[in-house]
Parts: sequence; C-alpha cells; structure tokens
Amino acid sequence: MSESKTGLRESLELAIYREIGARDFYGAIAGKIVNPEGRERFMRLSSDEEGHRAKLVSWRERLFGGAFVTDPAKLRETEIRGFEVDAMTGAMSALDIAIDAESRAADFYSERAAEASDGELKSLFMNLAEEEKGHYNLLQAEKNQLMGGFYWFDMDSSSFMEE
Repeated sequence: MSESKTGLRESLELAIYREIGARDFYGAIAGKIVNPEGRERFMRLSSDEEGHRAKLVSWRERLFGGAFVTDPAKLRETEIRGFEVDAMTGAMSALDIAIDAESRAADFYSERAAEASDGELKSLFMNLAEEEKGHYNLLQAEKNQLMGGFYWFDMDSSSFMEE
C-alpha cells in the first residue's frame, strides 16, 4: 500500500475512533442529565456522532475492504479521552470538554479535506467539519444560556473592547 493510501487509511480510522469517543461521551452525559430537554440535546449529539462514525466506516470499507474492527486501546487516543461523567461533573465542565473537542474535530476534518485528493472524500470531510462546527455553536449557545445569556455585558471592564 502506498504511503498516501496508508495515510488515508490511518486518517479514516483515527476519525472513526474520534467519533466513537464523542458518541460515547455525549451518551454518558445524556445518561446523567435529569432535565428531559437537556438529555434530548445530548442524545441527539450522540446520534449525530454515530452517524459520522457510520459514514467513515463505510468509506474505509469501500476504499480498503474488510470490516472495521474497533480496538479499545485506540479509543483512549480520542479527543475526549479519559473524561468521566459522573454526578460531580458539572454542566459547565462537561460543556467545556465538549466545546473543546468539537473545535478540535472541526479543525481535524478541515485539515483532512485540504489533504484529500478524491473529490467525494474531500466533500465528506468538509461536510463533517461543518457539522462539528454546528455542534460547537450549539454547545457554546447552551453554555451561554446557562451563564445567563451574554454574561460579558455584566462585566465591570471594557478593556477588552476595541477603541
């Protein structure tokens, strides 16, 4: 297998593991949330990430054959590795973790789109980057809502404003 094919396979597999990690993280959050509306939001995010995983697995199998078999050790290399969600994990902490992961996922897919020579694969990566940006925006809005909206209007300093 050529170096570029090897790199593509590794990129697809890394993306699959990242999606599994995100899916599982959002599912764990959803399982801990008591508020039905909040639970539904995180269940939807988990479902979105599962859809991303399925698309990527399909591409990997189409390009390289053979069934994709998950290696649990590689799951520890995902964006949301090592984070446990429990009663002590506050909503803000969980949102911060998720916001950071979505930002990194969008960057990852944008980079893969720039590297892809196949037009369909480039389109897949660009679409995934946009979906991850959408998740980022949704999570950021959720965090802002928990903080009481536009919290910076209440700040006592305008030093960060342009003059």
